[in-house]
Amino acid sequence: MSNERDRQYEEYLAMREHARRRENPGSVEGTAYGNSDMRRKRQESRRRQEEMEAYLAAREQHRDYERREASGRRKTKAPKNGKKSKGSKARRIVLSVLAGAAVLAGGLFIFAMSALGNIEQIDIDKSAIGIDPGVDAQLDGYRNIAVLGVDARDMSDDSGSRTDAMIVASINEETDEIKLFSVFRDTYLYLGEEHGYDKITHAYAYDGAEGSLYALNKNIDLNIDEVVIINWKAVADVVDALGGIDVEILDSEIDEMNKYIPETAKNTTGDDTLITSVGMQTLNGVQAVTYSRIRKDAVTGDYRRNERMKIVVQATFDKAKTAGMPAIFKITGDVFPEIKSNISSMEMMKMALHLGSYSMKDSTTGFPYDVASATMGGVFYGAPRNLAANVSRLHEQFFNQTGYSPSDSVTTISNEISYRTGIY
Repeated sequence: MSNERDRQYEEYLAMREHARRRENPGSVEGTAYGNSDMRRKRQESRRRQEEMEAYLAAREQHRDYERREASGRRKTKAPKNGKKSKGSKARRIVLSVLAGAAVLAGGLFIFAMSALGNIEQIDIDKSAIGIDPGVDAQLDGYRNIAVLGVDARDMSDDSGSRTDAMIVASINEETDEIKLFSVFRDTYLYLGEEHGYDKITHAYAYDGAEGSLYALNKNIDLNIDEVVIINWKAVADVVDALGGIDVEILDSEIDEMNKYIPETAKNTTGDDTLITSVGMQTLNGVQAVTYSRIRKDAVTGDYRRNERMKIVVQATFDKAKTAGMPAIFKITGDVFPEIKSNISSMEMMKMALHLGSYSMKDSTTGFPYDVASATMGGVFYGAPRNLAANVSRLHEQFFNQTGYSPSDSVTTISNEISYRTGIY
């Protein structure tokens, strides 16, 4: 028995060494990409992934051996004077299985924590993100997380990037229900004393994640202090790792999608296959990103864009809940290095283990509900028509706050927007 275990362990070590040697830097050494932190993180992630796959293979071989040994012992009769009870044999088998399961679970936990470590951790100064203590108290029981999609091609340096997508995921901690709403990128809002009133998409370019969180909290009476930042390549890679997502394509969307698919493929290094028919179909990563990003179609114009973003998020969430380990390994290896967040690895692990109990309610809300076009200085803005009324309606829908009265801060901002734009 011990000789067989020694052999299994030696095989595992050999497989791990083989995995270490598989990396071949090739011609990128000495280039900007070859020396980048992102490439180093990906190489380290792939090495850990290969080690875990080797470890799991070795463990499975060992478990097969133990099952064969147990089966052999059941078939062999012991001498009468040395006979052991069936209960004793059963206990040994159960203990062996439990020990193997514990080792396997421990290995998976270590791998998962290591993989989550590929996500770049950022610091958020919670005193600088505009949370009103009174609002925070009223939103007790809801966990609100901002998901920011930035237009950076390289996440190792996203300074000066704007947010193409701003989605708030609101989790009801009592029911595990998730609702989503997105904020139109051109919405004219207050970005703080230094920058005044501007499009909310510019908040990230000015002050990074803290600027975006400040704008969301200050203008909409929220208490968001957690953020996940991704670029469009990460979205494409996740969709491809999951084997695509099912989305219904309208006839009015095909021309715009096919117009921009080649450009998206170039920016994300993905497949540039065009859309050829309408109806429900499986989109690859490039197609899903293009579907999210097109800003107009022949029917509904610019504002359906936010709805499309949430459709992609919903479809990806549903697919991820049933994803197998190969897809999870690929996501942790290729996608995590493209993500930034201030949510700790341990907290992400808790959320991942809880994923199966979450339910995402169909909520395709875009904020503001009532918005009008405003042109100032030759620049287009989406001006909320009475920001305070829009905020009240959102809190009623998402946080069950019937007859919600916005904070004094939101009321002041609302009046100033109306004064500046002439839209009431």
